[in-house]
Parts: sequence; C-alpha cells; structure tokens
Amino acid sequence: MLDKQDLQAIKELIDSSITASEERTHAEIRASESRTQAEIVAVRAEIKAAEDRWMTFYESAVQPQLQLLAEGQQTILETLAPKSRVEALEEEVVFLKSVVRNLAQDVADLKQAQ
Repeated sequence: MLDKQDLQAIKELIDSSITASEERTHAEIRASESRTQAEIVAVRAEIKAAEDRWMTFYESAVQPQLQLLAEGQQTILETLAPKSRVEALEEEVVFLKSVVRNLAQDVADLKQAQ
C-alpha cells in the first residue's frame, strides 16, 4: 500500500509534469503570436507592394488615357453650338418650312390660274 511519502512523490511528479506542459503551451502560444505578427507584417508588405504597382500602372497607363478623353470631350464641347442657339435655329427652321409651304402653295395656285 502507498504511504504518505509515496503519495507526496506522486503529487510532485504530477505537478512538475503539469508545470512543464503549461510552460510548453505558453511557449507555443508566444511562438504562434510572433509568427502571426510576422505573417501580418509580410501580408502588409505584399499589400503595399501591390498598391505601389497599381498606382504605377494607374499613373502611367490609366491617367494619361483619361486626360486624353477629357481633352477630346473639351474639344467637342467647344465646337458644339450652345443649346439656346440650337433651339433658336429649330424655331427658325419651323418658320421657314411654313413659309416655303405657303410659297409652294402660292406658286401652285398661280400655275393653275394661268
């Protein structure tokens, strides 16, 4: 049968085993945290590099094309007649059409009268 000293020795063995296990667990947690931080730093560096590549592409390819489009649009806007001018011309065309119709009718009437 086990006496008090044997039980005490078993308790110390179990305690030391638990303590060693806890220390290993804490060491693993710290290692995984530092790996996680290192991974975060690496991912951030990759994101920054991708962002830099995108900005370089944007500045060298996209932005000049957008500028050319804007210049072309500005040229078109400068050559277009203002809306008010177009509306005035439309009114004049309607008036002239009615005058031409009346004159054509007058000419037809004169031809019949001859």
